Amino acid sequence: MSLTEGERKMKERVYLAIAFAALIVVSMFGGLTTKAAFKGTITVGIIGPVGLPHWEPAGMKPASEMAADEINAAGGIALADGNYQVVLKFGDEHAYPSPDPVAAAAEVERLITVEGCEYIIGGFRSEVTGAMIEMAMAYQTPFIINGAATNEFMSTTVNKTDPVKYEKYKYLFRVNPTNGTTLVQAIAAASQYVIGRRLLPLYGHVLQGMTVPQVKVAVLAEDLLWTNVIYYYLTNKNIYPAVLGPYANVTFQGRIPDGTTDCSTWLQSVKDSGARLLIHVFSGVTGDPLIAQWRSMNVTAIPLGINVMGQLQTHWNTTAGSCDYEMFTNYLGTRTVVIPGVTDVFWDNFVKKTGAWPIYTAAGAYDGMYLLKAGLEGVGSKDKNQLVTYFEDPGFVIPTAAGLGNFKFDNTHDLFSPESSVNWTLGYVRTFVVQWQSARMEIITPVDKIYSKRIAIPTWMYPLKADITYNGVVDILDIFACAKAFGSKPGNARWDKESDVTLDGEVNILDIFAVAKDFGKKVTLPLP
Repeated sequence: MSLTEGERKMKERVYLAIAFAALIVVSMFGGLTTKAAFKGTITVGIIGPVGLPHWEPAGMKPASEMAADEINAAGGIALADGNYQVVLKFGDEHAYPSPDPVAAAAEVERLITVEGCEYIIGGFRSEVTGAMIEMAMAYQTPFIINGAATNEFMSTTVNKTDPVKYEKYKYLFRVNPTNGTTLVQAIAAASQYVIGRRLLPLYGHVLQGMTVPQVKVAVLAEDLLWTNVIYYYLTNKNIYPAVLGPYANVTFQGRIPDGTTDCSTWLQSVKDSGARLLIHVFSGVTGDPLIAQWRSMNVTAIPLGINVMGQLQTHWNTTAGSCDYEMFTNYLGTRTVVIPGVTDVFWDNFVKKTGAWPIYTAAGAYDGMYLLKAGLEGVGSKDKNQLVTYFEDPGFVIPTAAGLGNFKFDNTHDLFSPESSVNWTLGYVRTFVVQWQSARMEIITPVDKIYSKRIAIPTWMYPLKADITYNGVVDILDIFACAKAFGSKPGNARWDKESDVTLDGEVNILDIFAVAKDFGKKVTLPLP
C-alpha cells in the first residue's frame, strides 16, 4: 500500500523527532558512560569494631565510603593499563562487646577468600588486631592498621634486621594513630605544659623528701593491652619524672576493666590522693561514665589524657556537659581548620554524610584509602611487592587527605610522627590535644598555631577566671594584657589567646568586662 504525500512527510517528521531525541540522550549521558568505563576493580576490605561509634556513624565505615565515592567520581585509581573502580567490602573485627580474636581472624580470611579483598584497612582493638595481622600476612595481603596504637604490632614485626620476620610482615603498615610511645610523648608534653603554666602556681607544694614544689597527679587507665606501655611510663616511679617532668608526683594509679560503668571507687581514691591532674587513658565505653562521675563527685583534678569516647559529638550530651574542661588527644578539633580548604572540607563532607562529627578512626580510614590510591598509582599496578618498595622509599611523603599534615612511613612501616612537643614546626602528622570548651573541642596543643586556644581551668578548681597571669589576683597586669590584645583575633599580630577570658575567639569588651568584674579579687597561693 502506497503512502500519500502527507503521510510520507508525517513519517519523516516522526523519524527526525526520534533521531533528535536520541541525539539529546547521547549528548546528556555519553560522558557518564565513558567515565564509568573502568578497566577493572580494586577491592578493599574495611574491618573494624561493628557496634561502636568508632565504626559508625563517627568512624571507619562512612569515612571509607566517602573516600571511595570521591575516588571513583574522579575516575578511580589510575594504573598503567587503565582506571580501576574502588569496591569496598566490610568486616566485623569482633571487638565489641568483648574481643574475639578467633572470629576476627576468620573475618579477615572471609574478606580475602570470599569477598576477594586485595587490601585490608582497619584494626581498632589491639586484642583482636594481632590475630587479624597474622591472617592477612598468611595470605600476603597488605594490611593497613587504622585504630590500634600498640607499638609491638610494628616494632617487633617489620624488622629488616631479621629477614625471615621481614619477609612475613612486610605487607603490614599503620596509617593511624601514632603508636603508644608517641601518644605518651604527646600526653607528657601537654601535661608538663599544663602543670608548669597552670597547676604549679596554683597547687605546687614542696612535698616530704622533695626539694622543689610538685603537683600531685593521678593515673587511671582501662585494663587493655594497648594501655600497657602508656601506663608503665606514666606510673613507674623510676621513669615518670622524666616523662611528666620534675614537678609531677604520681600519688594514685589504677586500672579499670573495659566496660565498667561505675568508676566511683577509683575516682574517690583520686580525690583522697589530693591529685590536681588526672591522666586518663581510655578507648572504650567507660570514657563517658568516668567523666560524668568525675564532675558529679566534684573531683578537683583536671582530666588530661586519652578518651576516644570524648571525641564523639555525643560526649557533651551523654555527660550532660560534665566533660567541660576535659582534655585529651585527638587529630581534629571541632571543625578546626588545620589546613585551610582541606581539613574543613573533610569535616563538612563527613558531617553532611553522617550527621556526626568524625573521630580519629574516620580520619584514618579516609587517609588510608587515599594512601592506597597514591601508592598504587605511584607503582602503576597492583603489584604488592612494588607497593611495599614504593612506601618504603624515604622520599615518599604525601599530604593527608583529611588535612592533618604530611604523611610518611618510618623504617618499621609505622606512621612517622617525630614531633610531640607543644609546638608544631615540622608539619608531619601528630597527635593534638583538645579541650572541651562550651560544647566544642578546641585544640590547645600545639600552642603555636593561630587556631590554638587558651587552656581553661575549672572554676571550681580556681575561681579567678579573669586572672590571666595566674598570680593569684586579678589586677592591673590582667587589664594591661587585655588592653594590649583588645580587638584582636587569631592571626592578628596582637592576638593573645591568654587574654581571651571568655573563650569566644577574640579579645573584646566581654573580656574587659570579665576582668573588671573580678578586679581586685585574690586568693592565697598555693591553694591547699
